[in-house]
Amino acid sequence: MEVIMIKLAENPYRTWAPTYRDLGLVPLPLKDKACKETGWQKDFPPERIDEWIERCPDYNIGLRMGTNLPDGTRLGALDIDHDAYVDLGKAILNDPQCGRIGKKGAVFFVRYQHSIMKNLKKKKFRVKGEHGENYGQVLELLFEGTLCVIPPSIHPETEAPYRWIGTPLHEINFNDLPLIGE
Repeated sequence: MEVIMIKLAENPYRTWAPTYRDLGLVPLPLKDKACKETGWQKDFPPERIDEWIERCPDYNIGLRMGTNLPDGTRLGALDIDHDAYVDLGKAILNDPQCGRIGKKGAVFFVRYQHSIMKNLKKKKFRVKGEHGENYGQVLELLFEGTLCVIPPSIHPETEAPYRWIGTPLHEINFNDLPLIGE
């Protein structure tokens, strides 16, 4: 799968937040990998993004997951935290067209039907290796109440930019994202 670098912006949040807002998504200003703004998990007035653009221009950028998409589904992501499971994730999602790479593993963007939330008991998955070694968490479903860091944000540990895999999210037709349903 092709890895795509985008030009680093001097002010990532100021540069990219309007693009994602115009797509109907919710761009969040991040310090490292976390949003420190109160209430980011819930709906808020659109002017709040304008305030963040002015106040937090040089912050990393993330997207709030669970945002409604035009077809009635919601934006989510499959966050694979262990390199050994990336190919499995690709197979499960039928070779997804849009993802991103950070320090390790990969994140693949998906659409999901909100109705799956009522039966979803677990969003984080842990495994052990074949010799009993603990890999810890290998997979997390990023749905409502979560966020996903996106390029050109800088990873706090590697100090390298996150990179797109395949088509960047701001260029993809949302209907081309894999659908997770009941």
